[in-house]
Amino acid sequence: MLMIHQGALGDLILSLPTLATLRKTFPQAKSVIMGYPGILQLVEERFYAEKIVSVDQKGMASFFVPGGPLDRDLSILMNTFDLIVVFGKDEKGVLIENLKRICPGRILHIRSFPRPGERIHVVDHLLKEISRYGFSISDAVPKIYLNESDRTWGSDFWRRKGLTAEERSRLIVIHPGSGSRKKVWPLERFVDLIHYLETHLRSKTVIVLGPAEGREIQDGLEGMGEGAPLLVKGLSLLQVASVIERCRLFIGNDSGISHLAAALGLPTVTIFGPTDPIVWSPRGEKVVVIQKKIDCSPCPQGRFFLCRDFECVREIGVEEVLKGLKRMGIRFQS
Repeated sequence: MLMIHQGALGDLILSLPTLATLRKTFPQAKSVIMGYPGILQLVEERFYAEKIVSVDQKGMASFFVPGGPLDRDLSILMNTFDLIVVFGKDEKGVLIENLKRICPGRILHIRSFPRPGERIHVVDHLLKEISRYGFSISDAVPKIYLNESDRTWGSDFWRRKGLTAEERSRLIVIHPGSGSRKKVWPLERFVDLIHYLETHLRSKTVIVLGPAEGREIQDGLEGMGEGAPLLVKGLSLLQVASVIERCRLFIGNDSGISHLAAALGLPTVTIFGPTDPIVWSPRGEKVVVIQKKIDCSPCPQGRFFLCRDFECVREIGVEEVLKGLKRMGIRFQS
């Protein structure tokens, strides 16, 4: 079976219960996922897929042109699948119509997101979509399954940093970025939060930086002086997952990395601004969402692109995050 999923990191993680449903329904099938390899590395040979295929490869563009000639090699590949599941907006879209021209197997469409105004969590929406085809749903919590090689890499990483397994288990992971700057909590609040946590929890913090985080974030964190947190940057998503697994807890913005942390089973505190957490919050064993409700939130898509203020993020104080940690069961020392 082939699943075609072109979403970003958070989108993929929220689809994992749906992918798990397919995997468990057809345990003997060879499972292939097409999408972006930098993201799909999290699931290749890790329960969900034996193989991943890039949607950006040469020839794939022909499948998005109505009625045109289709790439020969990809047509031969697509012809081998008994089941193809396409995550996308339109059941009668060009991709599905072209697949029908060459694929003798069954082709299913999964609408990637709820319709505008439909306040249902994306995980529940996707499971509702797949249940239309008669599949039995087993779990509604996304899970990332790292293998022993991943865990060995993560352990070696921290050993090179001079941390024991016990010290790693007390680490607090913070990700101060997001794919959109409009979802980012002010950096100075993160700095204040780090100082408080290191003082009142006696726990070391580690900052995970990705390609979306600008130089100003790195400079601001490095300028904290004595007691500055550890900085982790330049890692692949699979390496990030291997590094943060088995840490104490995670704090971050509305971002794909927050979804990753929750799917790894870390206690996760996520700071939400314009986005609706009823639809988009991370889902895990222990997740707390921090949100400042104002008159215009959650933000309609049209307003999101026009808004220049975003007080929904700016008005969240350190105290609100600390209250969220207390709700999670964290106890602070005086």
